[in-house]
Amino acid sequence: MIPEGYLPRWWQDLSFVSTILSLAISVTAITRHFQNYRKPSEQRLAIRVQLLVPIFSITCLAATLSPDFGRLYLDPVREVYEAFVIYTFFSLLTLILGGEHRIITEICLEHVPSTHAIPLVGKFIRKIDLSDPADFLMVKRGILQYVWFKPFYCLISLICIIWSFPLLETILLVLYNVSVTWSLYNLAIFWRCLYNDLKRFNPWSKFLCVKLIIFASYWQGIIIRVLAHYGKLHSARDFDIGYVYQNGLLCVEMIGFAILHWIAFPWTEYSSNKLPQCARLKYWIALRDCFGGGDLIWDFKYTLMGPSYYNYRNFEPFASSSQMVRADSLSRMRRLNQGFRFENQGQGSHWVDYGSTIQNSDAKNASDEAADKLSDWDNDIASERFISTDPNYPVISDIGSIHRNSIDINQLRRDVNDRSNMT
Repeated sequence: MIPEGYLPRWWQDLSFVSTILSLAISVTAITRHFQNYRKPSEQRLAIRVQLLVPIFSITCLAATLSPDFGRLYLDPVREVYEAFVIYTFFSLLTLILGGEHRIITEICLEHVPSTHAIPLVGKFIRKIDLSDPADFLMVKRGILQYVWFKPFYCLISLICIIWSFPLLETILLVLYNVSVTWSLYNLAIFWRCLYNDLKRFNPWSKFLCVKLIIFASYWQGIIIRVLAHYGKLHSARDFDIGYVYQNGLLCVEMIGFAILHWIAFPWTEYSSNKLPQCARLKYWIALRDCFGGGDLIWDFKYTLMGPSYYNYRNFEPFASSSQMVRADSLSRMRRLNQGFRFENQGQGSHWVDYGSTIQNSDAKNASDEAADKLSDWDNDIASERFISTDPNYPVISDIGSIHRNSIDINQLRRDVNDRSNMT
């Protein structure tokens, strides 16, 4: 028996059915990712985005049954995770292009600096050059500040609701709108600067997965509350009808979002058919990798460190120095001011310390030494089908019983160990 909520009976029943269907689709997709966990760096981000649907489905349904409980305890969870998904989407776009280092040191060297999307802003602020680590850090922090701001916003909002501070609530709402606008604006700058490079990866479906849910949860809620304020929505019971109707609509819409997520983040791209020679992490190890948060701690740490990590020396271009000569003049001058120097008519480069007029021979030959180290690298391990020195290597192979980490061999190994323990 479906419990009675604050929606009309037919709508409440539809919300229950929609929630069950959206959960079934999303949980199946996420489970299949864990069962085919062959590219952890990509799949952990895809799974984190896909978790948005189950979180929204459960919290929205609960809000239709108990609006006060939903507003106080469930909305903060949903809103914080929504902010986190914006950052996760940015991380996914960065990964698709080969990582931050490749974007700064290779891809963006070939790009002309981009003007700001807002005309008046572009007249007073210099262009965005993502080949400059400082500019990349500014864009990244602009996106990430929303993730940092949202928990404080939810906590103070809860205090305002309990103890009634209308002025503080108004100020907080203004700060919230500034924060979310700035975050989405910086994400749009990143998208605009690298759109031609992202286009071949067809990221539009992933982009819609993030943007449409944010639109549905924010702007749709504003429209419904405006209608409720002007008396266009009526109810015989005393409750915030706009809030309940918004959550009821989201329950139904989650089916569409679950299907869109299934299409945008297909687990089949990581199956044994697509990657036959690639082993997969065991299920519990995959769970730990996805939810352990080690990558988040590392990224937050170095983003907060700022220029001590995002500087020209740590992001020295892999491209030839002749390409640097052709780069944007302002970006080139900023590098020169930090000690970057050209040599051999632009065919080489080196770094000098502050105030130094003597060429640093160690820095001069750094690129040659790095190339020598790479040439001496032992590539034999790449041809092996397992790491022979690690008996606890936590992977499973689906390519056949002859593989050391195949399911059959793992089962045989367990049987042998069990018999040894019995004796």
